[in-house]
Amino acid sequence: MDQETTNNPKYGVLLAPEIEEMLRNKQTRDARATLKELQTPEIVDILVELDPAYRAIAFRLLPRDVAADAFTELPSDQQAQLQDELTNEQLAQMFNEMDPDDRAELFDEMPGQLAAQLLAMMRPEERRSTQIILGYPPESVGRLMTPEYLSLRPEWTVTEALEHIRKEGEDAETVHILYVTDDRRRLLDEIRIRELLLVDPQTKISDLMDDSAVSLNARDDREEAVRMMERYDLSVLPVVDRDNVLVGIVTFDDVADVAEVENTEDFHKAAAVAPLTAPYMEASIVTVFRARGGWLAILFFGQLLTATAMERFETQLEALITLAIFIPLIISSGGNSGSQATSLIIRAMAVGEVTLRDWWRVMRREALVGLMLGVFLAIIGLFRVTLWQWLGFFDYGADYVLIALTVAVALVGVVSWGSLVGSMLPFLLRRVGFDPATSSAPFVATFVDVTGLLIYFYAALLILRPVVG
Repeated sequence: MDQETTNNPKYGVLLAPEIEEMLRNKQTRDARATLKELQTPEIVDILVELDPAYRAIAFRLLPRDVAADAFTELPSDQQAQLQDELTNEQLAQMFNEMDPDDRAELFDEMPGQLAAQLLAMMRPEERRSTQIILGYPPESVGRLMTPEYLSLRPEWTVTEALEHIRKEGEDAETVHILYVTDDRRRLLDEIRIRELLLVDPQTKISDLMDDSAVSLNARDDREEAVRMMERYDLSVLPVVDRDNVLVGIVTFDDVADVAEVENTEDFHKAAAVAPLTAPYMEASIVTVFRARGGWLAILFFGQLLTATAMERFETQLEALITLAIFIPLIISSGGNSGSQATSLIIRAMAVGEVTLRDWWRVMRREALVGLMLGVFLAIIGLFRVTLWQWLGFFDYGADYVLIALTVAVALVGVVSWGSLVGSMLPFLLRRVGFDPATSSAPFVATFVDVTGLLIYFYAALLILRPVVG
């Protein structure tokens, strides 16, 4: 098989029709040989493209370990279809080959009765490791970890440690970082295998320890794993219980999946959409409607307050209709300022740059920044109204200077207020136990729209009182 062809990321998709043709003609031996030469991602691409009937046949042709890896990468609807096609015995055999954390995640999504049946049919050691992981809260680090790690004893020599790695390393998730534990399995330190290879074979493991290990608690929120890996630039982290007993490790690939899920949820919330529990194309129309409809209704009722505010100042608008021209300008500037502030603070909170204790510092900064932005836009607005009047592009009337001043003052107030609201709302939500991402840009914009109108109209009343009465 041409190496350049197999390196094509779309090779699996291109090969799918050929595999399906082999299966249609009952050339299962050729199909198995072709699949055997492919990497797991390419096999997944082929399975996704195959007709459901041929997908089940192709899946049965895969070696157990390859089938287990491919199954975890398939879309959830195709996993369900294969579960219906395979017997419980075949499923149990496949699940025995999976990593414990992947297996636990799939069991979580299964009907309870089927999960119990499959657990009973699995090998005792695999069943035990799965039950341990399932015993932790759903969103915890314990659900991500794998118990397949290597640990060393401090009294061992490097020679003894390397012999242990050769003997037990085949089943470990990774061997480039090793963990030192005492006789009660409590975590003492971590050592990179590079250190073992570069020192005298008779060196004691204890002599290589420097107490540099950082760890996660099994009951920590899984987002903590993302933050820890980013902070310490590590590809694997040890997981301990409350007694500091090493119970597993979390690897980069699992944390990357979590980061993708969490970022997707935050992105949805920031757009005023309830997080989808399935990929967009797999989610039903009703699910998408529910995800968007609730927030949209809340924002709609919020915008009704804008109409109420305008009704309150109907007389002034009728007396000087020119005021209405600048309403979109005023409220959009405040909403944009608020959205900018809330996005910055939510992201700063997510990466640990800002904590609840920083609210006062953030308020002072945003008050100043908001004022500067407001003055900046006010100068532009003042210049725009005056220039259009002088050039004859639009006639704002004899009181155009007062109108320009009203727009400028309103912009200073609305933009400053928007920055303040946008920056403080994430703190308020976190303080009461909600996700700061819930303070979505549309929600902030809606709130600032209503209050921005009030600021604009009251500025007009003060500055244009002789004109509008």
